[in-house]
Amino acid sequence: MRGATFVEYDEHCEIHGIKLPYHVTAYQCRTCGEELADPADPDLMRPVYDAYRTASGTLHPEEVKAIRERAGLSQVAFATLLGMSPATINRYEMGSPIAIKEDNLIRMTGIPSALRMLMQQRGHLLKPGQRPGR
Repeated sequence: MRGATFVEYDEHCEIHGIKLPYHVTAYQCRTCGEELADPADPDLMRPVYDAYRTASGTLHPEEVKAIRERAGLSQVAFATLLGMSPATINRYEMGSPIAIKEDNLIRMTGIPSALRMLMQQRGHLLKPGQRPGR
């Protein structure tokens, strides 16, 4: 990358109460010093979020999406059943870290009997056409 220098360093942060070490690889502008994403991996937060998922044992984005899709629900319907916002479900599926409590709730929907219970308790909140299998 012209005009930038490759940099690597170790960093620490805290997500949902878990202190994490993580390794950063990026580029730094030689003119202004701004840190830039590696074009091969443009998500600067991915190492942080991956470190959190490893430390906490929480779901990866593709796992959240797979659970939702196996349930036959859109992001909006899934969020409604879980008492979350659709934007939250979207963020989880796009890579944002999940707190343990929400992770457990999402995992529970992967259990057919738990999903049926949620449908009994909160299914009335779904609009016509949002129910699984439609």
